[in-house]
Amino acid sequence: MRMRLTLLASFIASPLAWAEDDRQYTIPPGPLSQALAEFAAQAGITLPLDPAMLGDLHSPGLQGDVGTAQGFELLLRDTPLEAVPHSNSTYTLRRKPSSSALHLDSTNVNGLHDTRQSAIGPLTGYKASNSSVGTKTDAPLRDIPQSIQVVPRQVLEDQQANSMADALSNVSSIQRGNTHGGSVESFIVRGFQGTTYAIDGVLTNSLTVRPEILTDLAGVERIEVLKGPASVLYGRGNPGGLINVVTRKPTLVPEAQVKLQAGSYDYQRGQAWVSGPLSVEHGLAGSLAMAYQTEGSFRDQYRDSHRRHFAPTLSWTANERTRLDMGLEYTETDAQYDRGLQVIGDRVDSRHKVFLEEPWSHSNSDKTAAWFKLEHDLNDWLTLRQVTRWDHSNKSMLNISQRTLQADGRTLVRRATDFDEEQRSLSAQFEALARFATGGLGHQVLAGVETIKGKRSVTMLRANVAALDIWNPVHGAQPGPFSFGEDSRFDQESYGLYLQDQIDLNEQWKLLLGVRWDQIKQRNRNYSADGSHTDIDIDPSDTSPRAGLVYQPNERLALYVSYSTSFAPQNRLTRDGSVLDPETGEQFEVGAKYDLIPDRLSATLSAFEIRRENLAANDPLDNSYSIQTGEQRVRGIELDVSGEISDGWNVIGNIAVLDAKLVEDTRYEEGNRLEGVPVVSGSLWSTYQLQDGTLQGLGFGAGVFFAGKRYGDLANSYSASGYARLDMSLFYDIDEHVRLSLNARNVLDKDYIETIASSGNYAGEPASLVATVSVGF
Repeated sequence: MRMRLTLLASFIASPLAWAEDDRQYTIPPGPLSQALAEFAAQAGITLPLDPAMLGDLHSPGLQGDVGTAQGFELLLRDTPLEAVPHSNSTYTLRRKPSSSALHLDSTNVNGLHDTRQSAIGPLTGYKASNSSVGTKTDAPLRDIPQSIQVVPRQVLEDQQANSMADALSNVSSIQRGNTHGGSVESFIVRGFQGTTYAIDGVLTNSLTVRPEILTDLAGVERIEVLKGPASVLYGRGNPGGLINVVTRKPTLVPEAQVKLQAGSYDYQRGQAWVSGPLSVEHGLAGSLAMAYQTEGSFRDQYRDSHRRHFAPTLSWTANERTRLDMGLEYTETDAQYDRGLQVIGDRVDSRHKVFLEEPWSHSNSDKTAAWFKLEHDLNDWLTLRQVTRWDHSNKSMLNISQRTLQADGRTLVRRATDFDEEQRSLSAQFEALARFATGGLGHQVLAGVETIKGKRSVTMLRANVAALDIWNPVHGAQPGPFSFGEDSRFDQESYGLYLQDQIDLNEQWKLLLGVRWDQIKQRNRNYSADGSHTDIDIDPSDTSPRAGLVYQPNERLALYVSYSTSFAPQNRLTRDGSVLDPETGEQFEVGAKYDLIPDRLSATLSAFEIRRENLAANDPLDNSYSIQTGEQRVRGIELDVSGEISDGWNVIGNIAVLDAKLVEDTRYEEGNRLEGVPVVSGSLWSTYQLQDGTLQGLGFGAGVFFAGKRYGDLANSYSASGYARLDMSLFYDIDEHVRLSLNARNVLDKDYIETIASSGNYAGEPASLVATVSVGF
């Protein structure tokens, strides 16, 4: 829930606030940002401009002798904005308030609908109309020839979602993947495992084999998913899609929210987000997101886990043409390490509370990130942009690996591991965005260059530890003497050049073309116990094209077709000592985007085929080496719906049908299903809040989340049954500042396997409750 305290409209109309002599103005019609900049210069006033707020709004211009108040009124007519006066001839822009002086975004109590959204700004309700993940520009979703799904902040608040996994359960074709003993979250998108994701459009460390740490959502505005390959803009990646986290931006209007939560299994969380002007006169604003969380588990022998998160951000509008954003983020976690449930025969053990590690097993992680983004409008058609991001993470674990279940069906062989990992990356993007017309065609051209330097080091020690009887577990075993396991160093430098053109052929037809070239230089150094080492040098380059066409027969419908590609370097060797070529992926997609209710409720229907080729497969003559013959294929149909059916009634839902199979492999049978991918999956979540009467402000929510049968490995040697989970919520807005809510998860207390993977199988949480108090202004 985001609550905003707006200034009273009477203050804006105050004669003292607007007392100005009339001036002669000659401002032609055109982009609102340009008109306001010219007006501020001629009027001699200070007016910070936020491009995210102004977007592509148009102004009718201004001619004649008028005062400041009347000038703003004329320039801003037919827009959702108005001007607010401050001291020292300074003004700021804000969205017009409703008939009430107080406006609660999260519940949409006034029934207003934004006619224009920013790709990075806050949303009202469940429906997003714009995104930047698909083009790196502020583009309407209906203009992008690929399926893109957005989970807005209000969905996170209504569901009280505090993890990426809970948020992404609202998006079609996404399943949980490898959690590295419960220490991170990764996801399978359209059948393929992802190893990283983007934050505000910048990929995290490309050397990582999994996300570095659990992501906290206290400072997250929305989560976007670009379906299918995204290498044309983001470089290396998996062909299933890209997850992009959009963070909350500082505002020049004071805002704050404090949330306290308590729930089942000793769950406790406190978080705060504050934002406001540091200097209105100089266009400087700041925000701070903070969170602390601790929780236990329904599993036996579990230690409590803890998470600490701190993220300050600054935004400075230096003038009407220059904008600077910068931020710092620190997250720290410590938790029980747990590889999950054992496979017995061809099924996952259904005894969800059985703990097969030892109480001393643990995982500690921390991550620090810093970033800045500088944008400058050279003129009204050319914008230059520079983004730099630095990430540094550490992970240490003392854990137990579940090795094999012996023939007696009860004795589990285990091994202890002392693990340390450090990762660093520095990425920089330099981009130019040009808007112009040639021969009656409108162009928005993005040209960019990206450089990335990454390092990753891993050390492991191994030790024996006593076996465990899974039917009568007795804990207390200690690891034996540790010995050398692994000592590896990875260094990478990569360079990318990309070009994209969004072409308006006419009012109905839009064409998207893009291409990217990447060069990667990487050295993998592996040390032996005696200190000697061997190096593997990787030097691949690849070109990633993309093309798409959109046809819009009317304002409500957009039909599209697209082709996109991906690549990912490999480090496995053939028998002749050469490194395998990069994996490649390509997708063909057709779809339709339709406004079921204009400006309220939208749907995306897509059909696609993705082929992932050049996969490494074991060399049939020597398993120590590889050959490049593997191929996987996913064909699917998806439907995603989100928005508002009527005032106070919101809905977000999806369903996917996927045929995900092995096409070629030397080790596994062709036709086997891909790991962790159900044939049918989806969810439907809806809330309704009373808009009037004595119970105004009372709301209800309910949702079902389901997935079919999934296999736990490519051999299809074991599986987990399908499931359907029911969640419910009850909330009440006492006034415009305070919300009380109660969220129930797995209301029917169903036993089910939520994550199935060769690296660990995890049960879904039994029935649980979380109570929340949110206070904001």
